[in-house]
Amino acid sequence: MEWPLLGSPVPILAIILSYIYFVKVLGPAWMRDKKPFRIEGLIVIYNLGGQMTYFGKYSLICEPIDYSGSAESMRLVQLGWWLLLLKIVEFADTVFFVLRKKFSHISVLHVVHHSLVAWGVWVGMKFGAGGHNAFFPLVNCGIHTIMYTYYCLAALGPGVRKYLWWKRYLTIAQMVQFVVALIHACIPLFVDCGYQPGFAYALIAHALLFWVMFYNFYKNNYHKSHTKTILTDSHHHHNHHNNNDCQAYKSVCNQNDRLCQSVTNAMKVSQNNELFKISKIN
Repeated sequence: MEWPLLGSPVPILAIILSYIYFVKVLGPAWMRDKKPFRIEGLIVIYNLGGQMTYFGKYSLICEPIDYSGSAESMRLVQLGWWLLLLKIVEFADTVFFVLRKKFSHISVLHVVHHSLVAWGVWVGMKFGAGGHNAFFPLVNCGIHTIMYTYYCLAALGPGVRKYLWWKRYLTIAQMVQFVVALIHACIPLFVDCGYQPGFAYALIAHALLFWVMFYNFYKNNYHKSHTKTILTDSHHHHNHHNNNDCQAYKSVCNQNDRLCQSVTNAMKVSQNNELFKISKIN
């Protein structure tokens, strides 16, 4: 059976390159003088779209790729083909950012992630559908179910958004999935089940690349904000102490004018001495 998009790599590469060109060049230029589209309702409906999973004969330890064309293997191939279409549809995530003029959301991580996942699924479907290769996409579908639930809730507006404090944990969950995928991809290098090691190395590289990119995103977006909060609290604490000192000084001045004048003169003498020392050094 000839599966659409799985013959020549030209169609899928054309789709991916067109996607990159639109979200990075054409789309922002087209929206430059336009108001952002109000498409929250469309986004809610879009994010309600389901992911997919697979229940059948499958070894989590090591599963060779079945090229026999059996009914069970073709069931997994069919699921993989729908997964490829789903990854193409997910390009709409970025298109929505363009239409809403949220250009800061269209990061390198976002575009590379969508592009390479679609390309990776195509390569897997073309040369090694099923087997050990199926584990990573199936786990990813579980993570994406949680992720799109979050996006759906966020699109409902500020009334719901205030309860979505767990956004950072989505990024952590994504990093965890890459670690799990990396460990799982290493198993056939030590356990021989007939699975080609070339696929294992490709999965390892894929998982490592995305883990590093998501870690950098997490560090830049959450560590910095945490540090900024600490510095802000420290600044407010310092100002609070200074205000307390000023209030105490004013209180002393109000109660004893002579003592206040003596303290003020002493401070002036101290400052003049310091200036004199500095001028001598210079």
